[in-house]
Amino acid sequence: MRTIVRKRYFLRNEEAVSEEFTVLPALSVVMIGIALFILLVAQTYGAYIERIDRLQTYQTVDGLFLKLMNPDCFFIKSPGLINLYLLQNETTLLQKFFGQYIRSGFLFQFQIKWSNQTWFFPKTPNANPLNRIAVSKAIGIYLNEAQTVPGTMTLLLWK
Repeated sequence: MRTIVRKRYFLRNEEAVSEEFTVLPALSVVMIGIALFILLVAQTYGAYIERIDRLQTYQTVDGLFLKLMNPDCFFIKSPGLINLYLLQNETTLLQKFFGQYIRSGFLFQFQIKWSNQTWFFPKTPNANPLNRIAVSKAIGIYLNEAQTVPGTMTLLLWK
């Protein structure tokens, strides 16, 4: 008697168990990793843009400071002193100077401190924002012919 032996070819085997669902956990871990990487890159780029904007604003304030401390400025005396009498009486010139920058979107407040006194120009600011930049420098303040005192000049800038 003949025994019939059936040969089963493994290439034609359609009775295998599908293993599609064993790859899903590994694939989900990879997708979460890619999402976290993209989130980290986006956060880094946002922080970079914010710091560059802040640096440009500091450079704008420093440029304004140089213009205000220029000996050709109307309230600066020859050795680099602030003449308070001229600054107090010629506020229209200071408002005209700041008006040029207000058109570009910047708002300012100029502050002078000496001894126990503080003067603000303009007297009342247009707004009081939380995100403002202040730059201060020490300077001499010319009060009158007989008195010059050390003080601080501060320029506040915000958008």
